[in-house]
Amino acid sequence: MDLPPGFLTDYNSDRSFDFLAALRYFPATEEEDNGISAHEDGNCITFVIQDGVGGLEVLNDDGDWVPAEPVEGSIIVNLGDVIQVLSNNKLKSATHRVVRKPVHRHSFVFFFNIHGAKWIEPLPEFTAKIGEAARYRGFVYNEYMQLRMRNKTHPPARPEDVVHITHYAI
Repeated sequence: MDLPPGFLTDYNSDRSFDFLAALRYFPATEEEDNGISAHEDGNCITFVIQDGVGGLEVLNDDGDWVPAEPVEGSIIVNLGDVIQVLSNNKLKSATHRVVRKPVHRHSFVFFFNIHGAKWIEPLPEFTAKIGEAARYRGFVYNEYMQLRMRNKTHPPARPEDVVHITHYAI
């Protein structure tokens, strides 16, 4: 991002909003193979360590699902919505999903989050300093996360009413 080392410290200095999850996916059945539906991460950065089974898929620009094949010793890095906004759309939050396989799948996922009360908006390095208009209006991070949670607890009747980061697009 061509920003000073440690610039994210201003967004998460005490790390109390981060969390680690150990996930276990049961084997797929003939009727069901959905592990986690397609989504983007609302946080800053997500680190994924997956076993050798696979199942993580990423949506490419052509609309095709591409398997993120397991590579021993590797860590998958997903950029979240916060990085998309900070970079003014220069870096994108990856749409991804997990498809269950015929055997158990395990993964560890670390979510690098933002302080809930932090104001999020495109950084000047991606807007004013290079003569580009902001593509997002600013917002308080925990308000966005509350809207995302409401998507799950009270799903909107119409798909167009589901809140994504584009809710803040200008």
